[in-house]
Amino acid sequence: MLRRTVALLACLLGAAAPSLQSPAADPAAKSVPATDPAAKSASATHRVGLVPLRIEARLEGVFESPNMVELRLDPRRLTQLVVTEAVPHGTRVGKGDVVVTVETDKLDDSIRDLEIGIRLADLTHSLMERELAALEKATPRQLEFASRARRIAEEDLKRYEEKEQALATAANDANLKMSTFSRENAEEELAQLEKMYEQDDLTEETEAIVLKRARFQAEVARLYETFARDNHERSTTLGLPRRLDSIRKTAEAAILDQEHAAATLPLALDKLRLELEKSTNERRKAAAQLADLKTDRRRLPLTAPTDGVVYYGRWRQGKWIDGEAAAQRLRPGAPLDPREPVITIVGGGKLHLRSVVAEKDLGRMPVNAVAKVAPRAFPEPPLVGRVRSVSSVPIGPGRFEAVIDLTDERPHLVAGMEADVRVVADFRPEVLAVPRKAVFVEELDDAKRYVLVVPEPGKDAVKRTVAVGRANDELTEITAGLAVGEEILLEKPAPARKEPAAAKADPVAKPEADKVPAAANTPAATPAASSK
Repeated sequence: MLRRTVALLACLLGAAAPSLQSPAADPAAKSVPATDPAAKSASATHRVGLVPLRIEARLEGVFESPNMVELRLDPRRLTQLVVTEAVPHGTRVGKGDVVVTVETDKLDDSIRDLEIGIRLADLTHSLMERELAALEKATPRQLEFASRARRIAEEDLKRYEEKEQALATAANDANLKMSTFSRENAEEELAQLEKMYEQDDLTEETEAIVLKRARFQAEVARLYETFARDNHERSTTLGLPRRLDSIRKTAEAAILDQEHAAATLPLALDKLRLELEKSTNERRKAAAQLADLKTDRRRLPLTAPTDGVVYYGRWRQGKWIDGEAAAQRLRPGAPLDPREPVITIVGGGKLHLRSVVAEKDLGRMPVNAVAKVAPRAFPEPPLVGRVRSVSSVPIGPGRFEAVIDLTDERPHLVAGMEADVRVVADFRPEVLAVPRKAVFVEELDDAKRYVLVVPEPGKDAVKRTVAVGRANDELTEITAGLAVGEEILLEKPAPARKEPAAAKADPVAKPEADKVPAAANTPAATPAASSK
């Protein structure tokens, strides 16, 4: 029961504690929350005054010549070259001087073979043109002849079947009858003569001759009849059927020939026309290839397009790239891709500087801004320049390109050397500015800024909203809210440390005692300890 009474008393004292605090703790006073006394005494301050403010960007750049020409063949047909000799890196050359020599024997052979091939193609094309002209004239005639042959064959077949076949059969029969009649007539005449002459007792010599002749004629007539019968039988069984079949086959062949001619001759003519067109296109391509190869050949060996110094590699966005790789590709016997530049001729002219600008520094790089350029090889005295241009689009993630013109020259500087650059965007000799770390951002409104003003030594800092202007890496301009001579904190004070609660013997009463540290000094806590 006693323990519960002590705990209740401690809770009542903790609830009444805020009403006993000082009025300075009111949040409306915008004072900084209570801090650790040790931390308060150690907080660094800054007295506000007028100081010079310089807005600048620090860059790294590379010197670049206005006359830089990449040496490349830009071939029309060549895809591979073999290096025989190349001038060393850093050699000064004049316009037209040989820089890279390559093997050309295979190229010359290709040109000669192509020239011969083009002449042969011209002859073949000429023959095709003449053949086409002849075929264009012959095709209609051949079609006409085929149609005529078909018509004649069909007419012959029709006539033979309708008339000549019967006439041939009748003529064959008539020949046999004629032979039979001749034989019979000769035999009858011989019989009559023999019968007439047998009645005479004496046969005259003339009568003997007549009888001899008659016997011979009868014999010949019998022979002719035999032949006639054989011919009749042959004609009936073989000759006439074969004749009919031959006429039919001839008609069929004529029909097939005519159909074949009608189907193929126009196609053959079209094919020849297409072949002639293809030949024309191939001759045109061969002529173009020959012209391209001759153009490539005229560009060999590679010569300097301008006066200058030979640099191995390429110049890209203020950097030399592929220098070592180019040296390997320019070794004698090494293969060289003619489409890829491996040498840059750096000509004369006033050098300028090419730099990469970080995105955060774009606001510090206005055009025509003054730049201080310190070449790394000869930093003193620095050169003076002006920003010529800044790229409107990034050249990489968070990177932009700037070009800086130099107002003076230095004889020992060459393209490719590096320099440190300071571009002054703005300079004010007297500006109310404070260290950047002393300006804080409102947690609930990141568009607002504030500082912690120390009204008097030993008192809590007061939060005050300020308006800011331009800033560099160290200082921020204050345009409103502060006055010269005021003192501000450089850092936010550390939060106050809580006093350690008095140790309690009663574990039940310990959480309540932690909430109200002052209860440990009250008399009510004594009975709890003694009862324990």
